[in-house]
This record gives sequence, structure tokens and C-alpha cells, in this order.
Amino acid sequence: MIADLPLHTIPPARAHTHTVIFLHRNRHFARETVNQLHEATDLSWRSIIQNYASTRWVFPQTPTDEPLMPSLLSISTGVQHAVQRGEPSWWQEAVNDEDEKDEAERLWDMMHGLGRRMRELQKVIRKEVVMLGGRWDRVILGGIGHGAGMALMTLINLDDTSSPGISDDDRPQPLGSFIGISAELPASIPTLISTPLLTPNEVSPEGPQVLKKTPMLLQHFHNGGTSYMQRGRALREYLRHSAGVEVVCWKEYMNGWPYLNSPTGVEDMKAFLKEKMDMRTNW
Repeated sequence: MIADLPLHTIPPARAHTHTVIFLHRNRHFARETVNQLHEATDLSWRSIIQNYASTRWVFPQTPTDEPLMPSLLSISTGVQHAVQRGEPSWWQEAVNDEDEKDEAERLWDMMHGLGRRMRELQKVIRKEVVMLGGRWDRVILGGIGHGAGMALMTLINLDDTSSPGISDDDRPQPLGSFIGISAELPASIPTLISTPLLTPNEVSPEGPQVLKKTPMLLQHFHNGGTSYMQRGRALREYLRHSAGVEVVCWKEYMNGWPYLNSPTGVEDMKAFLKEKMDMRTNW
């Protein structure tokens, strides 16, 4: 049975038309990502969240490796709540630079956990599609840092026809958009290509149409360092040329890492959603 991930949600202020599913970085909580998205504003001093009043925002929270502490009574509010311990991470990061063999071994050790997370996130996507009356094209999937990488692997594996209990009429369709900010993957592209994470075992005869036909916006930042930019460009080239994604919009900024460039990055995101999905600001 596929578990339900904890969700931090922001309901739409108007009639629900779209949903954004956005994943946090490693060692961060979903609520921190909400704050980061609010702190980056456009030219009118509005965050990307504030620009879309009819959009539901969903922030899945990956569990930590440590259990919750027992419920405590807050002195200031008098409300009982559980305290989360540990650092939530989509996968265990490498401690030091690894050679290709060590990287491959570490990745295979993580495969079961990564597969479980992908299935949990696919469940979140399907629930949002149902809320939107079956409109896959009104769901935007994305994330920041490791969350962007986790979201991308989830998107790639939506095309996996070996998923149990899915009829032909229930096959996933291309999403409205994918937005990756400072996307980080659990291993290098060459190592990942040898695993089902980027090459699902079974896809439709026409190929991975969900991935190919979902427009993508990738934002990367020069102040993240040279190796970080190299990894981002390698991902861009993989998506454009090896994976055959039809629309990969690549944006580079001098600063903003590890969060979001303001105001240009926010304006670029708005322009992308307007061009690819006809999403209009409705504040």
C-alpha cells in the first residue's frame, strides 16, 4: 500500500483552476519552502503564490529518519503539537566527492527508498488531478534543489506502464508545466541513465509522452558555483537531446541560489506560465 505523504497546503482564494505541487530541498521542511517562495517577489512586490488566487499550492513533506517527539504543550499558545526531529531528505547525499563506482553503488542502495517516494508523489499528483476534474494539464509539478530532482524523477516515471491497477483510460497525461529551481539529482546523469530512475522499464509504445510533452522551466544561479552550474547544464542537455523534451526553457541568473531570483526569476516564472498554460495573474 502506498503511504500518504504529509502535505502543507495553501487553498485557493477563488474557484480552484490549477494546482502547483512543489517539493522542498533536502534538510528543509515544507513550511520553510513556503516562506522562501513568499520572500521572492516580482516587480509589483508580490510573490509567485500571491499572483495566482485560483491556484491550490501543495507542498509534500518527506519524513525524517527520526520519529516524532511526544506531543508537547506550547507555553505561548496552549496548543499541543508534536516536534519533528532530524533532517528531512528525499535521499541521502554523498559526504565527499565519489568516483563513478562508488556513486553507482550508493545510488543502487537508495533505489528502493527513491522508488517508494516516487510512488507516494505520483499518488499526490493523481489526487490533485481528480480534484481538477481529470485535468492533468492544469497541474504544475516542481521543486527547489533536491526537491526539483525528486519531482523530475517522479515525472519521468509517470510513464511507467508497469504501475499496478492503472487502466488504459487512467493513463497519465502530460502535465501543464514542470518548474525546477536549482535542480539537484541523487547522482550524475551518466550514472542515473543506467537505472530505472531515468529509464523506466516499461513505457508506452510511443515513448515517454508525459515527459516529452510537459513544458519545463529550469532556473540556475551563477553564485551556486561552477560545479553546480555544470550539473545544471548537463541536466538541460539530457532533457533536450537524450530525453527529447519538446520545451526546455533554461534561465541563468547571477544570484539567487539556493532559493529564487527576485524580481527577474519570479517575472520569468510568470511569463512561462502565461505562455505555456495561459495562466493569468488574478490578484
